[in-house]
Amino acid sequence: MKTALGSVAFISLGCPKNLIDSETMLGGIAAEGYVVTADYNDADVVVVNTCGFLDASRKESLDYINRMLALKGQGSVKRVVVAGCMVGNYREILDREAPGVDALVSVNDRTRLSDVLSELSGSGELARSIAISDPDAKGTVYDDRARLRITPRHYAYLRISEGCDHTCSFCTIPGIRGRFRSKPREQILQEARELAADGTKELIIVAQDSTYYGLDTDKRKTVHEVLADLCKVEGIAWVRLMYAYPTQVTDDLIDLLARERKLNAYIDMPLQHISTPVLARMRRGSTRDTTLRLIEKLRSRVPGLTLRSTFIVGFPGETDAQFEELIDFIKQGHIDRAGAFPYSDEDQAQSFKLEGKIPADVVEARHRRFMEVNREVLFAANEKLVGKTLQVLVDGPSQDPKYPSQGRSRADAPEIDCTVLVKGKHDPGTLLNTKVVRSLGFDLLCEPAR
Repeated sequence: MKTALGSVAFISLGCPKNLIDSETMLGGIAAEGYVVTADYNDADVVVVNTCGFLDASRKESLDYINRMLALKGQGSVKRVVVAGCMVGNYREILDREAPGVDALVSVNDRTRLSDVLSELSGSGELARSIAISDPDAKGTVYDDRARLRITPRHYAYLRISEGCDHTCSFCTIPGIRGRFRSKPREQILQEARELAADGTKELIIVAQDSTYYGLDTDKRKTVHEVLADLCKVEGIAWVRLMYAYPTQVTDDLIDLLARERKLNAYIDMPLQHISTPVLARMRRGSTRDTTLRLIEKLRSRVPGLTLRSTFIVGFPGETDAQFEELIDFIKQGHIDRAGAFPYSDEDQAQSFKLEGKIPADVVEARHRRFMEVNREVLFAANEKLVGKTLQVLVDGPSQDPKYPSQGRSRADAPEIDCTVLVKGKHDPGTLLNTKVVRSLGFDLLCEPAR
């Protein structure tokens, strides 16, 4: 399919917030009349929406960019546009490592992608000068409605805010996406209704810090009110909360997690570490004691809670004893779903100036140890689920002929958590009550409950 404006292929990298950026850009250019294609070959333009959070993510972004530039050199692609987090903060890397790119669009200027494509179409020549950098864009609250979604139809990510006001020493997000600003509540609800009308059954709530919502506009934390309203949207069966900041979780939010049936008893709360001295160097505002008290409160008041968290190992100054403190914390089963990142020494982060940098081989060894221990804890927990009943949301077909459907329980977010294989063929978006018949470690085998 061709139009006068041409065809555009998209590569979306990074976190769910970046994915929403991609979906809104796709929706914008489709509304303008561009053909969106999944085939890079013979596309008039390929847009690579980059992630610049860590060195590893920048390398992945550059790999995709250079693969597209190679296709351009072969004549299979006409133009390559780079968008997203790398453009605003790592322009010099793009200039050095990807000199054949035709245009750059920063994460805070993503609404102007169609202007860039129009200029490229009319110029007939390289247009790196189109790179946009609006100094006021970091204060914008973007409208994520009218998206062209990349996710399956039955679940969608819903962003409730932009930016971040925290000063974690390892993080560069405030410098990339700006200060925290809440999206207007009615706009959030309109977007949720739009997604529900398009077939969404599960809303996954994302932000840089979802629990900070409302502090800039209402002068109080009101994410629990937004979540309560989202649970009333017709057609929505599950609501899942991601990216809660441990010092911002309120009693009102805990009460809602405990009583609201549609709100999954699941909270993603990146803790980053458990050792108080490490948390202080990270500038997290929490301690071991405050963290344990919060977890105890959540466990005591929210029946069947699933707590997901992420951690950083090998942070500057982390001693062997502090790392073992983290390992013991994981062994004790405080966290149901855990991930870890080896520390990345980002020159734009405050932690870059800290003393006590740990050798790379030691960091990698600690990361491997963390993941091994975490795997053992998770496998043991999944084994205890055999014989239990779980509600499952079907995501699509599996590769197992005996259990041909794959989905997730309320305890599992897409892409990052465990999966469930179910007997029988069931359509994506179907909600089933199932019985766990076997654990495969990461995955569970289930049969529809009688």
